Amino acid sequence: MNRFTSLSTIFLTGAIALVQLQPAQALSVNQVQQIAEGMTVLIDGVNPGSGVIIDRVGETYYVLTARHVVGIPDEYTIVTPMGDRHVVDYSRIIRLAGADLAIVPFVSRRTYRTATLATYASDSEFNTVFTAGFTAARFVKQSLRESWRFSAGFLSDRTFSIAQTQGIRQDGYDLFYSNLTEVGMSGSAVLDTDGRVIGIHGLAEGETVDDGQRGTARVKRGFSSGIPMTTFLRLLPQSGLNLGLRIDRSPPSRVTADQQQTIRPFTIPTPFDNSGSAIEWTNRGNQLYRTGQLPAALSALDRAVQLQPDFYAAWYERGNVLFAMNRATEALESYERTIQLKPDLYGVWRDRGVLLGAAHQYLAALGSFDKATELKPDDYVLWHMRGNLLNKDLRDYPQAIASYDRALLINPSFADAWMGKGRAQHELGQHTEALAAFSRSLQLNPNLTVALILQSKTLNALGRRPEAIASLQRALQLQPTNSEAQRLLAGLR
Repeated sequence: MNRFTSLSTIFLTGAIALVQLQPAQALSVNQVQQIAEGMTVLIDGVNPGSGVIIDRVGETYYVLTARHVVGIPDEYTIVTPMGDRHVVDYSRIIRLAGADLAIVPFVSRRTYRTATLATYASDSEFNTVFTAGFTAARFVKQSLRESWRFSAGFLSDRTFSIAQTQGIRQDGYDLFYSNLTEVGMSGSAVLDTDGRVIGIHGLAEGETVDDGQRGTARVKRGFSSGIPMTTFLRLLPQSGLNLGLRIDRSPPSRVTADQQQTIRPFTIPTPFDNSGSAIEWTNRGNQLYRTGQLPAALSALDRAVQLQPDFYAAWYERGNVLFAMNRATEALESYERTIQLKPDLYGVWRDRGVLLGAAHQYLAALGSFDKATELKPDDYVLWHMRGNLLNKDLRDYPQAIASYDRALLINPSFADAWMGKGRAQHELGQHTEALAAFSRSLQLNPNLTVALILQSKTLNALGRRPEAIASLQRALQLQPTNSEAQRLLAGLR
């Protein structure tokens, strides 16, 4: 079992036009890029970024972006796909509470493309997605066209997304994808294979380190992350705007084998200078890791530790790559070396716990999670992971509930922790309390299929068979091929 499957296993107002377009085949890469280019704007200011045009009302266009792009009072300018510049009235910018999102109006008589937004529950582990925006390099010497970045990657499934997140933030970042992103791309669109916007990009994990050779630089780690359109639509009423958004709830079209070949060039990292520093080799390893080129990623990280044997960031990323390659013993050795060099790096303690859990060393895994919580007690995802280990593997349900409660104390809106708590309460026979927990989980995330299945079991235990059937039917609407939901529904009929 590799790192990806192990991380998944340890978890578990205006006039809006709804459209149900069912494209027979995904668009070509060039078609998706053409759509992205037509609706993406540059937001020029103290914190330059990108944005997506989502609607037009009269001569006013509305751009959705990351809130931190326009977080500082300044003179901002919208640069459209045609190169037109429009000064932004800062007082009209709408910041949405509860997520790192903002709506930026600008006025123009010209006609620009507006986005189609997509909200759907995915029944696939990994879907192809694209990111499109402008990099900060443009503000140094590049033209608008030269700073355009369009990359392909995969959107990870929810359980993996939650598990692999570090530096967790409570501002809506629930989408995780392998696309290579750069500084300046905050506010960019995350698009599916039909050219629909499924999220707004805003983060790429990493930290600033010193490799002992060339000074400090940023080491990239993990994946990129964004805010899903479901979150935006939930928060939109607070804006007071009456927007005519186009929203499609149908799942993305399947990508053919021929299309996959045309997508591949957009996942390949840029050419690299072999004379790079340990930091540069580590970042190269992360890029290759994201794009699934694991042997090449390992070679890059081996080069990093050859250049700088005490560079903990390279050892840590090396452990993650080895874990993904199913080389658990070597991965654990890399994690242990990381701990020797940087014992206060909570992420390595957490990932070490995941590895030990995958190896069925549950008590050792719990000890590793406990050390991670000592170092970062405010990471609610970590408490949730600890709860799942206690819940599913150690079957210590009272302690699991206590761990979920710690997660919910930090973030009461974390749907997965409510779901885990409900599962433990169900196992203890506390069915009324479990049902309340599942209900809260589904209020926060109506598309959480696992919660619907668990809720059906609790409803059935309470003798509420028709409601249990309805819960399973809803789960199958979201994931028609879910075998557990199919089996349980057949048993209730």
